[in-house]
Amino acid sequence: MIDVQARPALNRVIADIIGAATIPAVWDIFADALTAYGFDNIMYGATRFPVRGIIGDLRDALILHRGPAAYADIYLGEELYLHSPTYEWAEHNRGFTSWAEAIRQHGRAPTAQQMRIAQLNAQFGFMVGFVGSLNDVVPGMKGVIGFSPSAPMSQAEADALWAEVGADVETLCNLMHLRVGTLPRTGLLRPLTTRQREALEWYSQGKTTQDIATILGLSIATVEKHLRMARDSLDAQTTAHAVKKAALLNLLTA
Repeated sequence: MIDVQARPALNRVIADIIGAATIPAVWDIFADALTAYGFDNIMYGATRFPVRGIIGDLRDALILHRGPAAYADIYLGEELYLHSPTYEWAEHNRGFTSWAEAIRQHGRAPTAQQMRIAQLNAQFGFMVGFVGSLNDVVPGMKGVIGFSPSAPMSQAEADALWAEVGADVETLCNLMHLRVGTLPRTGLLRPLTTRQREALEWYSQGKTTQDIATILGLSIATVEKHLRMARDSLDAQTTAHAVKKAALLNLLTA
C-alpha cells in the first residue's frame, strides 16, 4: 500500500529542487518525492546532442536512475531503449502517457528487442508504468522519463493512482528537467581542469593560442596541451566543438 500521509508537500519539494546546487542533489530530492508519490523505479535521460531519438549517444547523454542497477545495466547496456514503444512515443509526442497506451499507439507486432524489454520488465516486476516527454521544457535540450509504481498493481489501479497524483508528478518532472538544464554536468570521460576550462573560456571569446598563453602566463605549447586535453575530455573533434559542448553543459563561466 502507498502511504498517502508520507507524500511531501508539493511546494516544499519545488523549493528544494530550485535550491539544489548540483545535479545529484536535484535528482535525490526529485526521486525521493516520486517514491513518496508511489513510483520508485525511475529512469531519466537528457541530452543537448540528440543523434538517435531523444537521448542520442549515451556518451553525451545524462542518465539518472532510481531502482535496480541490474535493470538499468541491461536496458541501457543492450540499448533496448532505442527499440521501446514508450521511447518512440516520447520522441513523437508531448506530455505523459501510460506504457500501455504508448504500446497501443505503437500498433505493430513486437520485435525481438521489444520482447526482450517485456521479459526484462516482467523479471523485475515492472508490469505497468508511465512515460513522459520533456522536449519542450528546456530550449535545445531533449529529455524523456519513465517510471513504474512501487507496489504491484493492475493497469486500472495505476491509472487511478495517476488520476490522483499525475498533475503533481508532471510538475516535478518538468521542474527537475528544467533545473538540471541550468547546472554543470558531471560524468565526463575526465573532468575539465581549471586550466582547461580557462583556455576554453578565452578561446570562446575569440582569443588566439598566443593570446591565451600571454593572458595565463603559459607557453603556447602548454595552452595547446590544455586545449587538446579538453577536447579529449569532451569527446570533441575540434576546439570550437569543445567550446560548444562545454557551454551547453554549463561548464564555462565566461
